[in-house]
Amino acid sequence: MTADQWLRGEVADGVATLTIDRPGKRNAMSTAMWLRLPVLLDGFAADPSVRVVVLTGAGGDFSAGADIGELAEIGRRGDPHPSTVAEEALAAFPKPTIAAIEGFCVGGGCQLALACDLRFATAGARFGITPARLGIVYPLSATRRLVRQVGASSAKYLLYSARHVPQAA
Repeated sequence: MTADQWLRGEVADGVATLTIDRPGKRNAMSTAMWLRLPVLLDGFAADPSVRVVVLTGAGGDFSAGADIGELAEIGRRGDPHPSTVAEEALAAFPKPTIAAIEGFCVGGGCQLALACDLRFATAGARFGITPARLGIVYPLSATRRLVRQVGASSAKYLLYSARHVPQAA
């Protein structure tokens, strides 16, 4: 399968739905998928029929974040990682964005969810920021968004512990 199949966009009744559809890997994002996201968003921004974008995952999980099979790419220095480029494109999108979260929302999945204007999660959703387990640093832009959403103390807990936490009731 390809990034076009793993990350797809559809428009119906003014709602653009971006679906991360790689359930065999808990919707982990490949580099090609990170690169595809801004392209899809550009198309939705230019479409006057689109009033809102909903980002969701297929198969019961939102996203397990970056595909760790591409770990060598994640830790490279130089240009921003494609996950940061995708995050910034989502955060700058000129129309409302909603993350519809179920199941796992981990690492880069949280990065995407935090870049949305609103986040709605099912009762069974589990969140975690796990780059510390892999010896890599969470992107600065995503860390700033995390601190703004949950406060410094909770952000430190999530970043340092790398534990999964359930959605608050």
